[in-house]
Amino acid sequence: MLDLTSLNSEQYAAATSIDGPLMVLAGAGTGKTRVITYRIAYMLNCGIQPEQIVALSFTNKASKEMTERVKELVGARAKKVWLGTFHSFCLSILRRFPAEAGLSPRFSIADMGDQVDLVRKALEENKWNGLYQAEQLHSQISAAKNNLLSPEDIANGSHHIPDTTDISVLAAVYNLYERQLLLNRVIDFDDCIYKTVRLLKNNPLIQERLEKEYQYLMVDEFQDTNSAQLAIMEMIGGRHKNVCVVGDDDQSIYSWRGAMYEILEKFEETFSGTKMIKLEQNYRCSNVILSAANKVITNNTRRKDKVLWSESKENSPIEILNCEDDGKESAFVTEKCLSLMGAGSAPKDIAVLYRANNLARHIELGLKEARIPYKTYGGQSFFERKEVKDFISYLRLVLNPSDHMALWRIINTPNRGIGLKTLEKIEEYAHKLKKPPSTVLTDPELLATVRTDAVQGFADLIESYRAMPLNSAADAEELCRKILKTSGMENEIRAKSDNAAVRERKLENLRGLPNWISTIVGDHIANHGYVDYQALLDSLSLDNDKKEDQKGEKNHVSLMTIHAAKGLEFLHVFVVGVEEDILPHKNSVAIPASVCEERRLFYVALTRAKINVYLSWCLERKVANQKLYKRPSRFIEELPKETYLAGQELQRAKATTTEGRKEKTVARLGQLRALLKPT
Repeated sequence: MLDLTSLNSEQYAAATSIDGPLMVLAGAGTGKTRVITYRIAYMLNCGIQPEQIVALSFTNKASKEMTERVKELVGARAKKVWLGTFHSFCLSILRRFPAEAGLSPRFSIADMGDQVDLVRKALEENKWNGLYQAEQLHSQISAAKNNLLSPEDIANGSHHIPDTTDISVLAAVYNLYERQLLLNRVIDFDDCIYKTVRLLKNNPLIQERLEKEYQYLMVDEFQDTNSAQLAIMEMIGGRHKNVCVVGDDDQSIYSWRGAMYEILEKFEETFSGTKMIKLEQNYRCSNVILSAANKVITNNTRRKDKVLWSESKENSPIEILNCEDDGKESAFVTEKCLSLMGAGSAPKDIAVLYRANNLARHIELGLKEARIPYKTYGGQSFFERKEVKDFISYLRLVLNPSDHMALWRIINTPNRGIGLKTLEKIEEYAHKLKKPPSTVLTDPELLATVRTDAVQGFADLIESYRAMPLNSAADAEELCRKILKTSGMENEIRAKSDNAAVRERKLENLRGLPNWISTIVGDHIANHGYVDYQALLDSLSLDNDKKEDQKGEKNHVSLMTIHAAKGLEFLHVFVVGVEEDILPHKNSVAIPASVCEERRLFYVALTRAKINVYLSWCLERKVANQKLYKRPSRFIEELPKETYLAGQELQRAKATTTEGRKEKTVARLGQLRALLKPT
């Protein structure tokens, strides 16, 4: 029997309201994941079939946590509930109906690096390379897909994409980009949603079928979705209207990747009669922190009102420090970390958050000098590293002979002397036979026109991998080890890496892959009874979370951007660089809507902490070898004075910043004169 007595009254109402459209407005730390999992368990106990329930989250990490919690409550029945990310759910639909979606039956997913490369090729096709930035155009194509716009929609000028400098260029590059995706039998990340919407719009019978199959939809972190994802919900959940969204517009911080803070309003417009339940009891922060966060966020317009509160007895005030420069800021963070650790806190209880990664450098130096263990989160994704992409491409081609992008990536990796002309001959010959290029490599007619030993050797290598069994986690590990042993990737790294540390890091990345692949294959078999390797490789492409140390959590201070910290919590949180032009960012200050998002970012930073929040800003900061004079962020001014220390010092520092600069300049001139004065 499901025990709901541990839920508070609002959580109970949300968990037991299962019919009709529902919006759960869940503030930071209010137990939304608990509500979602209990709601799924309650639906199953009410007799709803697990196959009819779809529960979607924003990241793979969140969906995995949700899956584990549901298993604890309902056992084996959890396996039949569709639990995953929005993109993986839509991808599963495209996998079921590839022909109707206009896709190859065994299409793959292009990673971010490959997508930008295809945009570059599109620019080269029109001889525009060097005139436009591929990354910027890729971002605009992504925005177009998030708004469900085709190349034709862009070309006719009826729709506007922000920051577009030339509509005709965008339309032309978008069109060539789509043609290349089709040629390579791949889709991009945005296509998971975009092509699913088009599939359902163009195939009413498929839409009707999915409406019948999935009668209960739940979406977590709904504030991070966009109009395209709302369209999916409307087309699948519109008939039964048993759609529940859980979100917080005050934590909408991803507009740069298509999220819309106003999406909650649009949901209410789409699903009339939506019931709203607010979760306001916070189980994380002290009331001091919540009072500050509540007050700051009220300065935003067009938000759904709520007031977070807590039963926590903690009452430490927020501490604000204005530092002379970033060196002093680093010293402040380091000394305070030592003090907290001396009082009994572990390094893992502490986080240092910042608006941009470049603010971490001085903090790192200070922690390193004090021998405080730390780890930075961010930078290049594990799956974006060349050696990892090469290895995954070998796996992809072994499992899917139609994976064009994998073939072209590894046929000459490591270097086998197979040049561009040979690749063009292979493509032309395969096109003539209407076969995937990887399946014609040993045809005598082709081999008569190319460097036979290299092409034949590569084909034999791939066939030797395909001949290996893949029925268990041990089989998968054995295949991976053989790829490493016989492909030549390790030898190429040794030959081409002059830096010993870089060489060893790359080799270590490769050596850890067989065991890691074996682990996730084993998990897949344990959860589903079999292994779907295509789904497994799809999950690697869709995963927003980096591969972390398999040995377990390390005890270190965490350094990360505020964006990366969303969903996490720590006992003690430092927010550094709380200055105008940093937080809010200089590119946002002229746009009211952008300032509101920056304020939401500050709100997220505050609500990561359970006990202590430390805010710091500098009178001057060194940027690109240039010293810039700074002033405190407007968000500090919005804090209620009773919630923080150093209020008088802060105001005095703000009032005397200009005067202080003058005094420092005069003092420096005096020192210079003294040095130049003849003795």
